[in-house]
Amino acid sequence: MGLEHLRAVLDAAGHTQALLSHPETLASLGCFETPAEDWPVSNPFVAVPALLLLGPTDTVLVVADFHAPDVRPSDAKLVMYRSYDFRQRPDPASELRATLRAALDEAGFARGPTGIEARHLPHVVADWLLASGRPPVDCGAALEVTPDLEAVRRACRLADVAQQAVKDNAAPGVSEAELAGLAAAAMFREAGRRIPGILTVSTGPDGTATGGGVATGRVVRSGDLVLTDTSPWIDGGWSDTANAVLVGTPDRVTRARFDAVRRALHDGIALCRPGVVARDVDRRVRELLAEHGPTYEHHTGHRIGAAWSEEPRITPYCEERLEAGMVLALEPAIYLPGWGGIRLEHTFLVGERENEILTNFEHTL
Repeated sequence: MGLEHLRAVLDAAGHTQALLSHPETLASLGCFETPAEDWPVSNPFVAVPALLLLGPTDTVLVVADFHAPDVRPSDAKLVMYRSYDFRQRPDPASELRATLRAALDEAGFARGPTGIEARHLPHVVADWLLASGRPPVDCGAALEVTPDLEAVRRACRLADVAQQAVKDNAAPGVSEAELAGLAAAAMFREAGRRIPGILTVSTGPDGTATGGGVATGRVVRSGDLVLTDTSPWIDGGWSDTANAVLVGTPDRVTRARFDAVRRALHDGIALCRPGVVARDVDRRVRELLAEHGPTYEHHTGHRIGAAWSEEPRITPYCEERLEAGMVLALEPAIYLPGWGGIRLEHTFLVGERENEILTNFEHTL
C-alpha cells in the first residue's frame, strides 16, 4: 500500500490526519526500516525511531538522526531530530517534541481528533498530541497494511532454511541453543545480512508438550522430539512455520500422530477458501484431531500482515470471512504430557481458485 492510497483509506474512514508509529507499519509502507540490532533493545539515545505524519496538506516522516541510514525513499518529506552527539548532553525526548510540534504544523494538522495506532503509540507522544488539542483516536480498524507479497516470499524462504538447519543438525549431544544458533545463521546466510525474527527450539517430552519456548542449554537425547517455530522478517514481510522432528527412529504411535497433524494441516489449508468463516475452519481442523484427545489450546491459525499475527485469527470465536489475497498461517498440533508435542505450520496465500503454499519446507519426522 502506497502513502497516497493509505491517505485515501484513512480519509474514507473519517481520519483526516493521522500519526503512525509502529515499526512494522512503516516498514510495510516502505519508508523506514528499523535495523535488526534495535528490535530486542531500547536505544538510550532515541525517544522514538520514526513517526509518519499524514496531514491534510503534507506527509512528513520524522526520524531520529541516529536512524538516518534506515530511511527508505518515499513520497514523505523527511525531517530529522537530534538524538545524540558527543558535544552536548543528550535529551532525545525534548528534541523529538520540538521537532514533532513543527512537523505537525508543516503537515497541516488541525486541532481535533488525530488517528493513531493504539497498539503501539508511546504514551509520551499521545500526551503531547492531547496537550496540543489533537486528541488521539485509534485508526487501527482502517489501517490494513498489506505487505509486499515478494517480501513475504523471501521471509518464507528464510523460514524454510531455518527448519532445514534444525533437521540437519538435530542429534544427541547438541543443545537447543546451539540448534537455534545454527538456524539463525542459516537465515542470515540466505538473507545476506542479519534479520530479526522469532525463533524457538524445544526438545524432549517436557519442552515440546507445552508447545515449545525459548531455546535453553538442554541437550538433545536419542528419541527426543525437537519442535521448532520461526517467524523471520525481511523488507516488511513476515513468515511463520513450525515443524517437529524426531532424533532417532519414530515408533508407530509417534508416526501416527505426526501423520494426523500433517493431514489436518493440509486439509485445513484446503478449507481456507474465500467466503469461508474462520471459526468453521477452526472447528473442522480440531475435529480431524479429536481421536487423539485434547490436542492444542491455541488458535488454529492467523493472518500475516504488517505483524506476524493479525485478525482474522482462526479461532472458535472469529466470525470473519476469509478473502482472496490474504496470507494466512495454519498450525494444528497435538500436545500430550509425558509424551511431547508436534505442531506443523505453513504460510500460504488464499487464491481465487486455489491456495498457494509459500513455505516449501516438507514436514517430515
